[in-house]
Amino acid sequence: MTTELSKEKLEEYRSAFEMFDLNNNGLITSDELASMFHNFQQFPTKEELKSMIDNYDPNSQDGINFEGFCKLMQRSEKLDTNEMKEAFSVFDQNHDGVIDQQELHNLMKNIGEEFTENQIAILMNEIDFDKDGTISFEDFKKLFEEK
Repeated sequence: MTTELSKEKLEEYRSAFEMFDLNNNGLITSDELASMFHNFQQFPTKEELKSMIDNYDPNSQDGINFEGFCKLMQRSEKLDTNEMKEAFSVFDQNHDGVIDQQELHNLMKNIGEEFTENQIAILMNEIDFDKDGTISFEDFKKLFEEK
């Protein structure tokens, strides 16, 4: 499983794992897992924590090992990407795979913001990272990754 990850991603996960493995025993216990979620303002129940441990490290009674942690992180990132795709599709009104200047203008108008064409052009330029005149899904993702 961990062999499928890039070296950079593996190092990123290893650093996160070590940060949450407070007692350095090679496992993230249910208490450590709860602490990890609390840092993200999420508060799973003890039953949910036990279920996560069972799902991501079924051989352990005590916690999630590094490989299980990698699975958990990958699933979390996949969900984030799917949520972004759903949000992008709302903005992409004609479903052509990009958000053009008119769609951006319509979106701003729908949320009660009146922008001039010049202001929309400036906003477009800031979000259009690849400078092709439209906001692609990749541009949209980068917008959130920079935050």
